Amino acid sequence: MRNKIALAAVLVAMPVALTACGSNSSDKPAEAGKKTIGFLSQAPRNDGGFTQFGLAGVNAAIGKDADLKLSSVVDNAANSQEQIQGLESLAAKNDIVVADGASLNKSLAVVAPKYPKVHFILVASDLDAYAENVTSVTTAVGYDAVVAGAVASMHSHSKKLGMIAGLQVPASTAWYYGMAQGAKIDNPATKVVQTYTGDYNDVGKAKQAAEAMMANGVDQILSDLDSGSEGVYQAADAGKPAANVYDVFATHCDSSQNIIGSGVVSWADILQNAVTEAATGKLPSGAISYGLASGALRFEFCPGKGTAAEKALAAKVTKQIVDGQITADKGVLLPKPSYKFEQR
Repeated sequence: MRNKIALAAVLVAMPVALTACGSNSSDKPAEAGKKTIGFLSQAPRNDGGFTQFGLAGVNAAIGKDADLKLSSVVDNAANSQEQIQGLESLAAKNDIVVADGASLNKSLAVVAPKYPKVHFILVASDLDAYAENVTSVTTAVGYDAVVAGAVASMHSHSKKLGMIAGLQVPASTAWYYGMAQGAKIDNPATKVVQTYTGDYNDVGKAKQAAEAMMANGVDQILSDLDSGSEGVYQAADAGKPAANVYDVFATHCDSSQNIIGSGVVSWADILQNAVTEAATGKLPSGAISYGLASGALRFEFCPGKGTAAEKALAAKVTKQIVDGQITADKGVLLPKPSYKFEQR
């Protein structure tokens, strides 16, 4: 069954009392009757992208339920030791723990069995094996990328497209494989290249990667980055000729005159939905994937961008994906786990 998600207007976290970076709040007991939530991320909480939108979704759920409270935030948990320690400290004093990041699956697999009464929500990745107290929430971003690839190919003069991401993890490689599939829908001769900078927030590395692509004739770049996207904008704007840029997660149309649109992924909506269901005991354990049919994913043009033909192509490809006429090529979707799985 496919569930529609009402798109949330909240794009930044609501004001709450949070802890310092990389640490936890005090161990004072929660207010009577409240369910407490802990949030851990591998990136800064104010990264302007994936983490910030996820935290905004948690806060949106809390804003609609007076019996929920965000008690602790641990961010910048970069390595496995920090992740395990952070998850354990959060699990010891919370009812729900959100593990916000694709690289957290190994650490969560270590911690979750120790805290069977805590409901863990793993974001953007699945576990290798089923756990009764874990729900993984992922998105079919590859399908969003198929639409973006078709549009970018139609917009391209050189028929050379590029995708830049931080880490070579399935949640990011799906943007490349989807873009490559979509490009061929418009023109089988279109080529797509990929680069991984090793950091979603490093502006300098992103700028260098974009400049290298443009030097090789790429004129359309999809940026699967957080604050590092600024480097892509800088390179694209300075190019002669300038390159066009496609964002992910949200539209940042005011950041560059050369942004065409975005493969929007509303992590705020997804996390609000997941936390709300977890708090009421309705979030099933196992794995859940949100797709174009859920309303959480869509391709969106910036104001004044996109030709009539490009907009028609985006609408056509989206409908064909939702209707099942277009199916994913290898690598476009995250591997489906062997345990209980739900597509929304």
